[in-house]
Amino acid sequence: MKILIVDDEKISRKILIKKMEVLGECVAMDNSRKALVEFEKAAKQGAPFDLISLDISMPDMDGKQMLQSIRKKELAQKIPREDRVKVLMVTSRMNMSNIKACINLGCNGYLSKPVSKYQLLQNLGKMGFDITEALMETDKDTHAGVVAKIIQKFYKGKIALPVFPGIIKEIQELLQGDSPSMEDLAKIVEKEIVISSKLISVANSPLYKGFDKANSLNDALLRLGMKATQGVISALAARNLFNSKSKSLKDVLEKLWMHSFATACLGKEIGLALALENTENIFLMGIIHDIGKMLLLKAIADIYPDKSLEDPELQVAIHEIHTTFGAVLLKKMRFSKDFVQIAEFHHWNTYSKGTEPELMVINLADQLAHLIGFGFLDEESQNPAIGKDANDESQQEQKSARKNREEMVSFISSLSSCKQLGLDPDKVMEICDKVSSMVRETARAF
Repeated sequence: MKILIVDDEKISRKILIKKMEVLGECVAMDNSRKALVEFEKAAKQGAPFDLISLDISMPDMDGKQMLQSIRKKELAQKIPREDRVKVLMVTSRMNMSNIKACINLGCNGYLSKPVSKYQLLQNLGKMGFDITEALMETDKDTHAGVVAKIIQKFYKGKIALPVFPGIIKEIQELLQGDSPSMEDLAKIVEKEIVISSKLISVANSPLYKGFDKANSLNDALLRLGMKATQGVISALAARNLFNSKSKSLKDVLEKLWMHSFATACLGKEIGLALALENTENIFLMGIIHDIGKMLLLKAIADIYPDKSLEDPELQVAIHEIHTTFGAVLLKKMRFSKDFVQIAEFHHWNTYSKGTEPELMVINLADQLAHLIGFGFLDEESQNPAIGKDANDESQQEQKSARKNREEMVSFISSLSSCKQLGLDPDKVMEICDKVSSMVRETARAF
């Protein structure tokens, strides 16, 4: 494998060389124009580059201009798409507009600095490169090595994908058909006794509660409506993914479920405050935004049963890769591009104008979930005024009471997603107050 690294920063070039040299021969250049000459020279000599790591922000000719030039030359030479050089964009200022521009120009992947070895390998695996040797270079006994081993097994098809029940597809087909009726919907749902009973519980939960109690499936369906029913049933199906026969794994997955559920509830309330159309989609996005983390935990528990899943170092290794891993997983499960994007980009710190509002809503909801005490394990909020999650409800309430409201509002107002969505931080705090009191009660319905 032959790799061309293009970056005007000397330190960045050294870091990338160190991470990539195990994959093959590396040639590093500090200038796009020189790199373009080197690229053409290698092609003429019959030893073309297989991969180009290309920094977006460079003087004279930037990374996007070099990418555009490469793709134009390949097109003019009628090089088949599968034989074209793979280009990985790297930058310290990644945002959605940059990503879209690079994708439109023909890049194959993108990474933000500082580049993580495992995010790098994840991207190369997605491009079709053999990353086995690079993964073997990682000490299998380290926490990062454990995660790397899981990634290797995933790409070899040795880890089973989560399966959603057929009822979801049936409902989707019904809603996409001509004149779907509540009667038709009831016929589909009533075949699943467990889901039917849970649907009634959800309809009576604080999330959807009306003036009168829903006593039957028909009552529940009428209260929820068709779209909400589809979203709730999808969420109920996703809930089963957070179960395990192993007590240690079950306890960890339960904490992850509570974080995901809190994110979903917060996301839905924020969507309603913004008058977004499909708040049920946002709810489901919140439920599965950390699906990569869920599958990694399950795979580690299965392959390395003696590993402590709550080990902080292991959690760091999982956190480092779970977004790109989750995006690949949702693609394989044939989720729409909107859901894949949520999994991949929900941890970004900065969003630009024009970013899809659903993505920023989930980013904000994810951080607010930590703020109100529903973080995952002992992760801390980015807000220095927020401590670790409490282990039980009474401790959580005591800690919440001690938090300085002004500091919380200040933290919320500093978030890029909150700014871009145009939300009043005090209004967001009201949403936090509302959701905090109802999450545990509503979660039981699922």
